[in-house]
Amino acid sequence: MKIEGRTYGSAWMFRTLICWLKHVDIRVFYAFMAVCVIPVTLVLSPGARLTFRYFRHMRGYGWWKSLRSTYQNHCLFGQTVIDKFAMYAGHKFKMTYNGLEHYNKLLESPEAFIQLGAHIGCCEILGYSLHVNKPCNVLVYGGEKQSIMGYRKASFGNSNIKMIPVGIDTSYSEDIVNALDRGETVSAFADRFMNINKVVVSTIHGHQVNLAKGPFSLATTRGINVIMASAMKEKDGSYTAYFTPIDYDKTLPKSQQRQQIADGYTAEIERLLDMYPLQWFNYSNLWREKV
Repeated sequence: MKIEGRTYGSAWMFRTLICWLKHVDIRVFYAFMAVCVIPVTLVLSPGARLTFRYFRHMRGYGWWKSLRSTYQNHCLFGQTVIDKFAMYAGHKFKMTYNGLEHYNKLLESPEAFIQLGAHIGCCEILGYSLHVNKPCNVLVYGGEKQSIMGYRKASFGNSNIKMIPVGIDTSYSEDIVNALDRGETVSAFADRFMNINKVVVSTIHGHQVNLAKGPFSLATTRGINVIMASAMKEKDGSYTAYFTPIDYDKTLPKSQQRQQIADGYTAEIERLLDMYPLQWFNYSNLWREKV
C-alpha cells in the first residue's frame, strides 16, 4: 500500500511478490488481499476513515453504502497496487485510450507541456503502456524505497520516461527547469500538498480542497499547455486512459491563471469520479469547509 507517496514493504517482499506474479494468476492475489489484508487495513488505517467520510459526506451516500463502498474502494486500490507489481513482472494490461489525439498533438509540438495526474485510478500504468517520442519527466516521491525506484526504471525501459525525485531537498528544481527548457514533458500530481502556505483552493463535489500550487505555477510561469492524464480500472481488469486538455487564459494575472487550471483539474477529477465513484485513492486530508 502507499500512504503519502511511500510504498510499504521490504525489498525481499517485493521480489517475492514479483516472482509469484510471474507464475500465479493475478486473481489469486486479488482474493487473498480482499479477505486477509483489507479487513485489517480498514481497522488500522486512517485512510479508511477519510474514505468513509468521502463517501458519506462528499458523495452523500447512506451509512451502510458508505461502509460497503469504503471496503470496495480499498479492494480496488489494492488491485491497482498488485497490477503495478504485475507490470514489473512483465504482465500486460489491455488499455483503451480516450482523447489520445490531444496528447499526440502536444507530443508533436517542440514546446514543453505539463501533464497533471491525480490519485484516482492508476495513472502509473500509463507509464508502462504508452511509448512516446518526447521525454516525459515524472515527479516522484524522493523518499521511496530504492527497490521500487529500480523496478520502475526497469519497467519504463525504453519508453522515454525519466523520474525526478522530489520532496527531500530542493535540488530537483534545476532538473525540472532544464527539462522544460529542452521542450520535454513534466508530469506531476497536484492533489497532495506539502506546505499549507503553497496551495490553490478549488472544489470537488461542492467541497473545497487544497491543491499543490507548484504544478500550476510551473505552467503559468512559462505559459505552457496543460493536459490531465488518468487511467481508470474497468470491471474486466483492463484500463481506460483519459487525456483532457485544461485550457486557461494566458493573458490574465498569474493567480487567476492558476485558479483556472486548478478548477479545470478538479472538474476533470469530479467527472471521472462520477464515472468511477469507487476509484478515489487519495488517502490524505485535502478537504476544507463545505462551500
